[in-house]
Amino acid sequence: MKRVFGIFLLVASASFAGGFSFAPQLTPADLEDLGDAMGELLAFPQLTTAAPSGVAGFELMAVAGGLRASSHDRWYRYGVDQGRTLGLLVAPRVVARKGLPWKLDVGAQYGTFAGEVFWGGEVKRSLVEGGAVLPAVSVALSLTRLSGEGVDFWVSDARLVASKGFVVVAPYAGVGWRRQRVEAFFGDPAPRWHKAESDRAEALAGLVEHPLPAVRVVAEARRGAFSSFFVGLGVGL
Repeated sequence: MKRVFGIFLLVASASFAGGFSFAPQLTPADLEDLGDAMGELLAFPQLTTAAPSGVAGFELMAVAGGLRASSHDRWYRYGVDQGRTLGLLVAPRVVARKGLPWKLDVGAQYGTFAGEVFWGGEVKRSLVEGGAVLPAVSVALSLTRLSGEGVDFWVSDARLVASKGFVVVAPYAGVGWRRQRVEAFFGDPAPRWHKAESDRAEALAGLVEHPLPAVRVVAEARRGAFSSFFVGLGVGL
């Protein structure tokens, strides 16, 4: 628990400055790479099992983590004015989920990256509730947007996840498909709006731990065009 709190405070502290600063060297090809990177970073994280929450279920979670980035990446050098923490571009967020009838869960996320706000929503449907032998299986659809001065990102995501619950811990893993779209205003000597779209497959794996009945600690790794890592601390039923 202490390690989770320490990582969260360290990672979150780096997210409230910076911005998107498009240098003259940025090219349309770099913009597509930037879109892939932001798609990985901003996409709604799983951070839960595939089991349905139930009508009485809810969850509220503080999440830290982000995207692994190199100073040699052109999209980072010429497109993002944001320092790294532990080798990551960080985007802390709050994630809330609520269980509904018919094995449905709805969720929302709200966070910041490089001084800009992003938000998103999710709908999850349980296909198999799981049990002593069978794993739980769910499918989820999500949409996230970040809109700032001279830049606009849209990220849509569909994923299939399986999980197995034990007494204290519950591992999960999944695959998905993500579409990201970015529009940005840049160019020298005549700046204009540029647009890039792409689709990427993704894979993810994580572990949910319950140190107390209503408390959960989650760690997740995700891989699409880039790698990202998240930790979460939440409460819920």
